[in-house]
Amino acid sequence: MPILLVLLLALAPPDSARRAAPRTLPELEARIREVLRKTHTPGAAIAVVSRDRQLWVAGLGKADVASGRDATPETLFRIGSVSKAFTSLMVLLLEHDGKLHLDDPVRRYVSDVAFQNRWEATDPIRIVHLLEHTTGWDDMALRDYAVNDANLTLAQGLAHDPHTRTSRWRPGTRVSYCNSGPPVAAYLIEHITKRPFEQIVHDRLFIPIGMRTATYLPPDTSLPSATLYHSDGRTPFPYWHIIERPAGAINASARDMAAYVQFLLNRGTVNGRAVVPRGTIERMEHPKSSLGARAGLTIGYGLSLATMVDSGLVWVEHTGGVPGGLTDMAYRPDAGTGFAFMINSGNARAFEQIDRLLRGYLTIDAARPAPPAAAPLSPRARRWGGWYIGDNPRIQGLYFLTRLVAVAHLSVGDSGLTLKPLLGKRTRYVPVSATLYRTPRSAFASLALVSDSADHRPVALERIAGVMPRSLRRISVLAVAFQVGVLGLFIAATGVTLLFGLIWVPRWLWGKVRRAPRIGVRAWPLLASLALVCVIAIAAASDEDAIERLGTVTVWSVGIFLATLVYPVASVLGLATAWRTPEAVVGRVLRNYALAAGTLNVLVALYLTWWRVIGWRTWA
Repeated sequence: MPILLVLLLALAPPDSARRAAPRTLPELEARIREVLRKTHTPGAAIAVVSRDRQLWVAGLGKADVASGRDATPETLFRIGSVSKAFTSLMVLLLEHDGKLHLDDPVRRYVSDVAFQNRWEATDPIRIVHLLEHTTGWDDMALRDYAVNDANLTLAQGLAHDPHTRTSRWRPGTRVSYCNSGPPVAAYLIEHITKRPFEQIVHDRLFIPIGMRTATYLPPDTSLPSATLYHSDGRTPFPYWHIIERPAGAINASARDMAAYVQFLLNRGTVNGRAVVPRGTIERMEHPKSSLGARAGLTIGYGLSLATMVDSGLVWVEHTGGVPGGLTDMAYRPDAGTGFAFMINSGNARAFEQIDRLLRGYLTIDAARPAPPAAAPLSPRARRWGGWYIGDNPRIQGLYFLTRLVAVAHLSVGDSGLTLKPLLGKRTRYVPVSATLYRTPRSAFASLALVSDSADHRPVALERIAGVMPRSLRRISVLAVAFQVGVLGLFIAATGVTLLFGLIWVPRWLWGKVRRAPRIGVRAWPLLASLALVCVIAIAAASDEDAIERLGTVTVWSVGIFLATLVYPVASVLGLATAWRTPEAVVGRVLRNYALAAGTLNVLVALYLTWWRVIGWRTWA
């Protein structure tokens, strides 16, 4: 869900979360209550379990602020994308029943779901690609998230806007999180079973697991449910009827989630009875279909579960987010412990702090595995040195922005590799094999040197950063120099333009600057810069309400549309005015500044036009 982007940029925890991890459940509860109070988060649902026991299942704080209703272990919260695992579980159940196979092409079963894949003849989209996010599809658009219709069927939801389901690269190569993949798999399940997806999940998974109140649909009024709030803890969100429910619509209580985590820890068995076949959970935990997975990476995103390393320890997890609700579910298969928690607020800071407290409590005395000795560096590794750029964006519409900073340099030394992003800290890697590398203090490989299946050239990396892999492809040093150079000069020129505007605009208003050529030379670059500032300000102000404000026609979305039209017009007029204005009229410094600013603005306008940002209709 869109808010997962916020989670990836969660703020560093303050002192209360950096203290020593809690050692007892009463201390853990007190610390979590402190987080809720300090972050103005109304309530939380908590489940801490081992394979054999439910150690702590609780509701804390308020489920509803207006009425003062308390959260309890039975209160239903939204769990967001944690819902996706139930689609993968159902697919694996049908595979065990002989009804399908993960590697089957999707088109073998359904022909009425629209998607585009220009490699379909040789590299079709397979069921596994839907669940491991290796279709190459763009994520759902804001206009899809903005639909809030309780009556839509899964088929109608998928038919709403299929344009984002276009493979941007060969399926089964790169990973890019896409909320429409699991719903297509769920529709395939409906086609095979001839039953509504929500009903078959209820019968074959929810009830056997012990998730007796979990539901994809709005809870019955007889069931207590949490009201979801903005991060201020006071402003409520309306109930969100997700257009494609399998992507993240489930409501579940702390008791439901305690049963679910125990089900995962016990490898799909509940009270001695196998709910899913042996090996199902292990298959879900590890990726298989991406280039990095095929090269040997065992951590990363599998079938709706992700294996990652946190503080040297292996966790399997999935986060979830809807407007006003955040969830984390994580467990350690080797230790047999895990947790789930949900909060009824969009407060990423509260989410991060509670997550740290729960992980710290469960691992306070855990021994970290010692890293193995580094393998010898393969002579082939030296071919991989150079500059790289990210090329697996989750949201294609924002790639024009993210690609500007998704640049890194890979240097090869005598004993390993060093990856230095354009922004951020460098990371050193030591060899595990000729293609796999790990950080020096980790026991697990997290970087793979891979070749795109199209041409087998050594031009790509797959790096595990957090949960989702980041793919990078090689680019020339000249491309990096041009991109970074133009970006740096543009930022500097825009800053100068805005500061200069603070001086000359008041002078113009007071009658100190009246000659028209001078006004044009100054005004057009300032107007272009203000147009970009307007776009940034609207996007920042939309914040938690981006779906509502930008996914439909509003003053916010129309403002972005108009500002992105003003920018290229002002840029061209600024350059033309500077070119036509004699140096004798405005002076050498002002004219040269105007020429430089105009040229940079036109270059950026051309770049934005290439990436379809000019006339940006976020609702369309």
